[in-house]
Amino acid sequence: MDRHQQQVRPFSKRERIRPPIQVGLLAALVVLIPSLLFVLVIVQGEQRDIAAEAEQLMDALATKLEGRLQANLAVGIGFEAQIAVLGDLNQVGLNVLAERLIDPDLNIRHVALAPDLVVQAVYPLPGNEAAIGLDYRTHEKQRKAALQAMETNEMVLAGPLRLVQGGGSHLIARFPVYLAQDEPWGLIALVIRADELFADVGLIDAQSHYQLALRGADGLGESGAVFFGDADLFQQDVKTLNIEVPGGSWQMAIRPINGWNAPLAIYLIYGVIALLFAVLGGAAAYSLRRSVTMRLAHMRHLESLSAIDPLTRITSRYQFERDLAEQVTVCERDGCGFTLLFIDLDHFKEVNDGLGHARGDELLVTMADRMNSCMQRGDLLSRMGSDEFTAVFRGVTSTVEIERRAEELMAAINQPVNIGGLDITITSSIGVAVYPEDGRDGETLIRHADRAKFESKRSGRNTLYFFNASMRNEADLYIELTSAIKAGLQKDEFEVYYQPIYDLRQGAYTRCEALMRWRRGGKDMVSPADFIPVAEQSGLIIELGAWLADEVFNCYQIMQAAGLPMRFSINRSAQEFSSLRHTQHFMNLQEKRDIPTHDITLEITESLLMSDNRTKSDNFQLLKEHGFLFSIDDFGTGYSAINYLRSYPAETLKIDRSFIWELGKSEQADVLVRVIIQLAQALGIAVVAEGVETPQQLELLRDMGCDYIQGFYLAKPMPQSEFKDFIRDAVAAS
Repeated sequence: MDRHQQQVRPFSKRERIRPPIQVGLLAALVVLIPSLLFVLVIVQGEQRDIAAEAEQLMDALATKLEGRLQANLAVGIGFEAQIAVLGDLNQVGLNVLAERLIDPDLNIRHVALAPDLVVQAVYPLPGNEAAIGLDYRTHEKQRKAALQAMETNEMVLAGPLRLVQGGGSHLIARFPVYLAQDEPWGLIALVIRADELFADVGLIDAQSHYQLALRGADGLGESGAVFFGDADLFQQDVKTLNIEVPGGSWQMAIRPINGWNAPLAIYLIYGVIALLFAVLGGAAAYSLRRSVTMRLAHMRHLESLSAIDPLTRITSRYQFERDLAEQVTVCERDGCGFTLLFIDLDHFKEVNDGLGHARGDELLVTMADRMNSCMQRGDLLSRMGSDEFTAVFRGVTSTVEIERRAEELMAAINQPVNIGGLDITITSSIGVAVYPEDGRDGETLIRHADRAKFESKRSGRNTLYFFNASMRNEADLYIELTSAIKAGLQKDEFEVYYQPIYDLRQGAYTRCEALMRWRRGGKDMVSPADFIPVAEQSGLIIELGAWLADEVFNCYQIMQAAGLPMRFSINRSAQEFSSLRHTQHFMNLQEKRDIPTHDITLEITESLLMSDNRTKSDNFQLLKEHGFLFSIDDFGTGYSAINYLRSYPAETLKIDRSFIWELGKSEQADVLVRVIIQLAQALGIAVVAEGVETPQQLELLRDMGCDYIQGFYLAKPMPQSEFKDFIRDAVAAS
């Protein structure tokens, strides 16, 4: 199936105007007066067509302008989400993130980060160094918009205006950023080249046939200043259209260069035709009807501008959502069904980055052609963005037929393609949602198919995954637990339990691990395995970690005052190393409580050591230089790369409980644990064995030279008061 044929629907019977011979013969018999009346009708129709064509063009331009503007603003939303979840970005972090988020095809001039309303980082920095240190609160021209954004907690779009640095007209979008518990962080300023934006959407080209103007600077609508075109145009007979922009609207005006009346030539031509109509009526009728048909085709082309993806020439996301809603309506009425597929090209980013965007675009066009060739009459295919596509198999609901059609689609995608002289093979991950079982509206179906696609990628890519009840339950549970965790923090439902750690060399309890517990609603305990992953995904782990640190530092002081010195271990999530601000807050809390850093061990997982994230590495080194000790938790279950122990030196390793359980039962486990202990001793690292539950395990570990043990055989995790009594009794017994 030709992809162009797929997108442009045929003319309806009402739209088709054909020049039958009978009309031509009848026209030859028409007398002069009816001919003149006919000319009048044609002229009026011409004028209506001129108006309709102008409105169609204005709609198409407005749609492209809104879409292009939103594509630029989406970058600012991405920065806002990054900072809201992970905290501050320095200049280096901004450079890295900006290079990933800002597509060269966009119209972004630069991005400025202003924590506490003072610009601290700008991308790109060259040429914008003067902006560093700018305080929006004291800058006369920037102050009002900046404070408005922070007070309303909504993005404010200003301009177009000319910057001090010059370079044409610009739009300035200011995004307020709030962190956890509505803590204000500051502003993100996104500067967009307005002149370039208007040119990209076609406003400049359209001026060859139309007078165009835009007003509503700063989103003030028809009361705002004119910033494109001639201001006098709004005083003339024009068509207008409001364009929604963040924080307000713009108004577009359009008028044909030659006005709304049909050209004088039309009057002359059809006047002559009227005089000759009795003789040449047939030829005139044919010519007129052909002209109308061509005009309808041109109007249809204008209508399709916003309906077709400009790169792949298949349906755009905007049009697909409209077609999908129509399909839902039809199936709801007729009681039929269909299948929606969410298709993601695996590893496309690597190809795009490695070969360049031009080659990446070529690959996307090829993949769109291949997928389109698998579509049948009535099916839909759309590019949702970047390397993501959606398809609808109309009338297909059986699992067998869905799998057959999807495998045909995947096979077409998997065929090698020659790009730039290289044979490249691309696979795809596909999520499936079926109407009406998996959703009764387009938005829900797309969301569920996307969720199934995510599971497909997580299960290894190049697979097909159906949306199912467990995914729906998982999504519902995530939302429920996220809300419950927030409420639990406010209601003091979280507790800290402490598990003693025994020093085999000193024969005493010298350490303990702080473990977070959640008594939801003051009743049942929620397993950390259930709420910790949710807290990490939602970003709430940052707030939980800060709360845990405060509780542990308080317990440390209580134990010291009771004459029961103890070293404390605190688990730190990898997310807590993603922001310098969070690290600084942790160190400030330690300094405020006057806690010796050498008595605090931060337990981290091996995955943090394998990260190539510069911010995480910097935070690790900062905490290390401040005097905190580190322990590698669950050692042996992750990467266990010895080289990383040299780059990220730790004081202790914790052997995972899964190895301890097999001690004395499995020769392999015995050898592995002994090797880990010997390796740690060679590196000058102490070893903690967790999960010790039998005296046999304890003795084996003692014989192997293990330094510390932790487990139910000695003591279970316990609340602070019980922990204090336990240590006091242990000291008395010794």
